Formats: sequence, structure tokens, C-alpha cells
Amino acid sequence: MFSKFYVRLLQFIAGVIILIFAAGCDALTPEFTYQGRLTDENGSPLNGTFTITFKLFDALTGGTEIYTETEDVTVTDGLFEVAIGPTTSLGSLDPEVLSQPLYLQLTINDGVVTETLTPRQKLYGAPYAFTLMQGSVISGSLDTTVYGASEIDSVVTIQNTYDGDGSNPALPALWVSGDSGIVVADRTLVDGAGTILSNPDGIHSDLTISSNDVLRINLDADNNSSGEFSIFNGAGVKVYYITEAGSYVASGTKSTSVEVVDEQRLLYAIESPEVWFEDFGTGTLVNGEVEVVIDALFAETVNLTDYHVFLTPLGDCSGLFISEKTEKSFIVKELGGGTSNISFDFRIVAHRQGYETNRLELDSVQLNSEEE
Repeated sequence: MFSKFYVRLLQFIAGVIILIFAAGCDALTPEFTYQGRLTDENGSPLNGTFTITFKLFDALTGGTEIYTETEDVTVTDGLFEVAIGPTTSLGSLDPEVLSQPLYLQLTINDGVVTETLTPRQKLYGAPYAFTLMQGSVISGSLDTTVYGASEIDSVVTIQNTYDGDGSNPALPALWVSGDSGIVVADRTLVDGAGTILSNPDGIHSDLTISSNDVLRINLDADNNSSGEFSIFNGAGVKVYYITEAGSYVASGTKSTSVEVVDEQRLLYAIESPEVWFEDFGTGTLVNGEVEVVIDALFAETVNLTDYHVFLTPLGDCSGLFISEKTEKSFIVKELGGGTSNISFDFRIVAHRQGYETNRLELDSVQLNSEEE
């Protein structure tokens, strides 16, 4: 007969098999260190190598076997120490199961006698190890059909449903998935995709993203597809998107809000079938003629092999025309050989550099199509 006295020095991270998990880093395995003292029936400490089978159950007697492991353990003066648990971050231990009380049972074999020691030992957690292991669940309910990590291979699941009076945020569930990064979802993940949403049934379910510095969104961070930031309305229609190349498209008007007579009014952007940049200025004729030099910085942004100039005289004259255009300047003259010295305003319009052929392109992303 064997007898036993189990020593839990600082609990050795026994209990719910706590794992400190750091996203993006190698996680600790869900193992715990177990120490024991093994004696014979007379209380004399034993020595040698013993085969010990460690089993975790969900009850003190009977119940369901949660985990089993067999180790050859060296016992010296009755004392032994062994690490128990899977050697991978999730292994065969479901984190949701580990959130309930567990009981450890030892079966010892010395090569001659096999004995199961009783009663089973209840496991307790170490106070400074109460953190989350990969797949852990924080929830008022451990209903696996709703919050279970096994369905999505999550790192952490948090239930926090909006309660209607504003005391809880409108964030129904938070999943940090091993496959999908950080995922806040409505419990419907497709192909590893994630969704950020507030309570879809709540009327006060705003989401707020707050930052004291930069807020950064990476589109196509792994550079293996065409990333896109999209906004859909309540009917599921895409109304705005930005591509990873920086282009953006909106189905509505583009406007700015300005204060007019103590109220905000909208000014709307003019849209064109081609990609134009424009600049404005004023010149003055000298004896009916002047060369206008194009601003060098503006010239760096546009293609000046072909451009448009619109003239508005600021005084009485026979009229104005452009007699010559180059990539650096254009010459303005008065019609009919006039020699007046009037001033004039001009507007120069040129294609944006690199977008010379863009005209009424097909929306390949299909702005008004519903999300797949």
C-alpha cells in the first residue's frame, strides 16, 4: 500500500491550469507543476522510479474524465515533482472545461503493485496566476453553442451584452482568434473573417474607437490581395470605400460644412469625368502681350504636354487669346494686335500626373453592390 501527502508550494500554478497568453508571441503551454510525498503504509518515504498516471475529473467521485497522462517519475526520500498537462498551447484541454472545478486522481505502479490513491485532490489556482490561457472564456454562461471557443478556435471569448440601461457597453462578444487575429463578432465567422459590431438588437449600441495618438488601419497587411475599407448602410449597400492604393469612392455627394449666419451649411465638390488639377492667377498685359510662367510646384503635379487656360480680362480691351503654350509658360495677347496694359485672371487646368487616360472608368469594386 502507498500513502501520500501532497504539497502545493505556492500552488505551482495548479488549479484551472492557467496560461499567460501573449498575442503574437509564443504562448506558455497549459502545464502545471505538481509536487508530492510518497510513503509506504507505515509512513516511510519511498525511493525509486514509479509509473504514475495523472487523471483530471470534473467531480470528486464518478464524473467525467477530462484529461489523462502517464509519466515515469523519480521519487527521492519520498519526494517527487512532475509537470502535468499538454505541451502545446491548447493541446487536448478545452479551456471552457478548465473553467470548472477539477479533481486530480493518481494511479501508482512500482512494477509490482498498481494502486489508485483516494480521495481525488481538488485543484486550486494560484492567486498571481489568475489570467487567461488561450481559448479561455469570460462569460455569464458557458453555453458552447453560443460562446464556446471550440467553434472558432479562439484565444479568448468575452460575453458582455448591452443590458438596456447603459451600465454595460454594447459589445456582445469579443473573440481573439488564432486564425483571424482580433475578432469582435456576431458569432457567425466565414472563412476566418471577423466582424466588429454592437448589439444588433439594441437601439443604443454605438461603438467608439478612442485614441490619444495615431489610429492606424492596415489594409492588406500581408500584401496578398486587394485591401479595401468599406462603409455599408442599413440596407447592406456599399456607400463608400477606400482602396489600399488610396483611391476612394462615395455614392453620395462630397461636401464640406461651413458656418453661414450662425448655422452650418454644405458646400459641394464639383466632379469631372477625368482627373484634373487646376491653378489660378492674375497677369498684366504690357503693350498687349505677356508671358505667364506656370508655378513650378504645380507643374510637378500635372502633365503639361496638353492643358487648358481660361482667361478673364479685368478691363476694356479687344479680347484676349493664348498665342503659345509650353510646359513652363504660356503667352497671352490682345486680339486684333491691341496694345492695352490691362490685367486679367487666368485658370489653368491639366491632367493629374499619371492619370492622363482615366475617363469614366468602370467601378470594378461595384460601389452599389451588396457585400458578398
